[in-house]
Amino acid sequence: MSPHPTKKIGLIAGSGEIPIYFARKAQQNGTQLISIGFSDEIQSNLSPYSEKCYSFGIGQPGKILDALKKNNVEELLVLGKVDKSIIYKLQLPDLKFIKFMKNIITHEDKVLLLGMIDEIEKEGFRVLSQKDFLAEVYPEAAVLTRRKPSKKELEDIEFGLPIARKLADMEIGQTLVVKNKTVIAVEAFEGTDKAIQRGCELAGGCVVIKVSRTNQDYRYDSPGIGPQTIRTLIEGGASVLALEAERVMVVEQEKVVKISDEARLSVTCV
Repeated sequence: MSPHPTKKIGLIAGSGEIPIYFARKAQQNGTQLISIGFSDEIQSNLSPYSEKCYSFGIGQPGKILDALKKNNVEELLVLGKVDKSIIYKLQLPDLKFIKFMKNIITHEDKVLLLGMIDEIEKEGFRVLSQKDFLAEVYPEAAVLTRRKPSKKELEDIEFGLPIARKLADMEIGQTLVVKNKTVIAVEAFEGTDKAIQRGCELAGGCVVIKVSRTNQDYRYDSPGIGPQTIRTLIEGGASVLALEAERVMVVEQEKVVKISDEARLSVTCV
């Protein structure tokens, strides 16, 4: 974790490995963490590392804000993925959320999260940039593993990168599966791991590319991978994972590299 003077941080957490990584590091650094998970499972995972931990849905911003104020939180991070299934299965939304929903143009996860951050900042909180606060998990351009991509695989990466970036900017998804300069699968509603599974089923030995949006807002939505993504790639028989350098998180990098090397999966940042 990058040095930071704050001794108390609020964490609003979606799913995935990134919130747990941050919570564990915060505890190691002596930072008091007030965590709010968007599900009971997320709350359970964060509790061991948090001074206090709550479970509130994305449709309960009133309760989220009350909990942060009650615990004298001034700065906070929004980490993890908000699965679209959570957004489309909202339960018991509060009045603040209902009013907010009437004022937004679309119900895309990006729009919902940006709206939530705006509401939080109107209440006087400062939402920190994930990239500034967790700089160590954004690798620079390099091949992270022992095996380098072959010439053919590099050609697939070069072919797929501009397509992946365009799809990300169109809010479709940030993961693309390519083989022989052909798009095999695109991440959309189902999320990264299922897109990888589908792409690998259609074309084993494929190249998987993950990128950020051109104007990525690192206060709330940082693309990232961790050991679980690597296991999904290995199980599917993918040959290369290409990540956008300095813009995509690699959580537990040592473990990611170890697992990849054992399976001869190439992981490269470009």
